[in-house]
Amino acid sequence: MCVCLGMGGTEMGDLPLFDLEQVFFAPTGRDLVANVTWRVGSGERWAVLGPNGCGKSTLLQLAIGTLWPTRGVVRRQGDTQVELPVFWKQIGWITDNVSSQIPADEKAGDTVLSGYFAQMGLKLFQGYELSDAQREYASAEMKRLGILELSDRSFGVLSRGERQKVLMARALVARPRCLVLDEPCVGMDPGARERFLLWLGEYLHQYLSPAVILVTHHIEEILPEFTHSLVLRSGQVLAQGRTEDVLTRETFERLYETHLARLERSAGRFWPIWGKSD
Repeated sequence: MCVCLGMGGTEMGDLPLFDLEQVFFAPTGRDLVANVTWRVGSGERWAVLGPNGCGKSTLLQLAIGTLWPTRGVVRRQGDTQVELPVFWKQIGWITDNVSSQIPADEKAGDTVLSGYFAQMGLKLFQGYELSDAQREYASAEMKRLGILELSDRSFGVLSRGERQKVLMARALVARPRCLVLDEPCVGMDPGARERFLLWLGEYLHQYLSPAVILVTHHIEEILPEFTHSLVLRSGQVLAQGRTEDVLTRETFERLYETHLARLERSAGRFWPIWGKSD
């Protein structure tokens, strides 16, 4: 990956990826995001937790610059004036919305290759050619992720978990500085979800990777590899910091406004048991 130099010769890799300071977003006069201060360093792994409609996706769009704050300051790589189209190419956003735009009959290997051009469906023409080195790198990335056998299968016949793995490979070929996994387990049955999370945990544990942000409203999806967590409620930060300090019984009861009978921890993951105490 190319290392760019900022002011004074500081390496961009040493600067925070995102730095939000007292950010508000109120497009219709009502705060969808209110007074959020959040800093994500290069290579950090964050979980962003909160119920549906609490502002998780809005906050990420403010961070990368597809939305602009009503008030507050957003710095990207230490600067408020980055060239956004260039910065966006460094963000691999993996969401069900992307999955729905991939042609169903496209081979998964071609879907991965489309990541070089940020295309929804691989289209090769003058100016959009692939080198042998790029093809070899994409195959190596699929092999590293354990999905090389999916290369010749149509994207539309893959399971939800397989699609997410292919989309992750698609994002990684572009050598991003950050991966955003936006509700990656949506629509999966419990078995498929656990198999995908096991695969994701092994990837995060074994390999150096870019910064990774997991967006979820399910506490138990936060793997121990996500060392930091940000909890949002009604557009405001309820808690943030080291995951083991943030994911507490008090936080969950305040977040979901319901009684938690107990909080179990197994294999580094938190499992809430809702209802009356035993």
